[in-house]
Amino acid sequence: MKSSPPFLARLALASPLAALAVMAAIFAWRLWVTAEWILLRYPNVAGVFASEGMNGFCTLVAIVAAVGGAVAGCGAVAAFLPGRISLRLVRLGFVAAYIVVAAYCLLVLRAIGVIGQHRLAIDDLPQDGVTLFKLGWSLCAPAFLPLVMAMIGHVLSWRASTIALFTGVRASLPPAAGDRILENIRTSGRDPLFRKSWMGSFVGHLMCIVIIPWLIGYIGCTERYRVPHGSGEEAVAAIVKVTKPVKKKKRRYMLNVNSAIILAKPDLDKDSDVEKVVEQASEVTYAADTGTAQARASGKLGKGGGKTGGWPDGVGDDPVRFIRIKHGGPGWDDGMDEASRADVNFLEELKKVTGFKIARSPESRTIAQLRNFDKGFAPPFLYLTGAGSIPVNANDVRILRDYLLGGGMLFADAGSPQFHQSFRGLMAAVFPDRQIVTIADDDPLFQIPFIFPNGAPPLWHHGGSRALGIKHQDRWAVFYHPGDINDAWKTGHSGMSRDLADASYRLGVNILYYSFTNYLDLTRKHRK
Repeated sequence: MKSSPPFLARLALASPLAALAVMAAIFAWRLWVTAEWILLRYPNVAGVFASEGMNGFCTLVAIVAAVGGAVAGCGAVAAFLPGRISLRLVRLGFVAAYIVVAAYCLLVLRAIGVIGQHRLAIDDLPQDGVTLFKLGWSLCAPAFLPLVMAMIGHVLSWRASTIALFTGVRASLPPAAGDRILENIRTSGRDPLFRKSWMGSFVGHLMCIVIIPWLIGYIGCTERYRVPHGSGEEAVAAIVKVTKPVKKKKRRYMLNVNSAIILAKPDLDKDSDVEKVVEQASEVTYAADTGTAQARASGKLGKGGGKTGGWPDGVGDDPVRFIRIKHGGPGWDDGMDEASRADVNFLEELKKVTGFKIARSPESRTIAQLRNFDKGFAPPFLYLTGAGSIPVNANDVRILRDYLLGGGMLFADAGSPQFHQSFRGLMAAVFPDRQIVTIADDDPLFQIPFIFPNGAPPLWHHGGSRALGIKHQDRWAVFYHPGDINDAWKTGHSGMSRDLADASYRLGVNILYYSFTNYLDLTRKHRK
């Protein structure tokens, strides 16, 4: 192999060492000056970390990083000096980088262990095995760059040409360890079959476990969600009929005026059950009528006043898709199987009401994959459900917040009381400056295209009976039903009555209409 010019060869050794020295110094400074930099970001773990001896461990790692950075810096200077001692200092600088990286990863693993052992919350979110793994990976990933730099420089320091550069020996030298490593990589070594198999296995695992998931999750191919283009009616299938209360005939009593009975008119307590029953019986009930000829003739769902259905700001004639958030927690995919068909059942009901083309299978995306959608072409709403915790990290929280502030809507549905608690924590992290509130019965969400005079239909009450939401700039960015609409959409409706199941489907149509209309209005500039 051809050797590089002396100066370039020395620079190839000094550059990574100098960079490693700077990175180690910055890391040591953060640990030493801030006294456990992790605690600055997560102050709620300070007490537990102190009791577990993490303060002293952070100080120890800071010392290791400072010494390692100093050794790497000395190696960078020695790279421009002759002599075997200078070469040894160069190699020692790369070894010091290995030690610093190992100490950093050990610190992260120990911190993750303490968080998991004491069930601490990070970013106001409870942690489980999945979220702890993601947190550990996100913290350890930056260490791979200095590790790779140190490995490459270390191999170069063991080449015969490098040894000759420092020792001054110009005679032909046999291939050194670094030459053999590089040559084996290039030619597959003395045993080509073994070498190719080993390298193929290593590269394959690296691609499948690290590179491809990273590309899909953080770069990926761009994707577009297209809302149907056209012109439709807001009030389709919303003809209102009024059911007047039926007045019961008053009973007439025949009494003997000469009897010893005392007649007294009792006062009804304002909070008594009797008054509540009377009040409910006297209410006027509203309902959406989808069966009359007038309703069918009023046009198809959409905006713009046309009869074809769709939105003027829509694009193309693609099927309406139903996309869930794949968060990895228990129950996130409940109802997606062929037997339950919750998502597909909803889409089929949507087709009956609107006539839109629909996707024939459900879809899911991770929160990280939301960044793959082009601006103005993201899903107008995403469905989130589960039966336990929602494992997300700080990066997921930022991505979800950006999606919601950018016009998207989160349609969340509680599958259990545990999910209800986890969801409330997630919303506190995504919107720390806003409160989740009860949605009023007369909100536009419950008016178009179907009218729900009493708000969302009450279902299983995993987190109460009232629909909740979070508003951003007079638009509901989050709609949350605590009663498991997903079960009502399943084949067989999980034992629920047909009337409640129909109401659940229609509520989903209202949310779809609301999210489509608002998203298209807010992101119009991105589609021009």
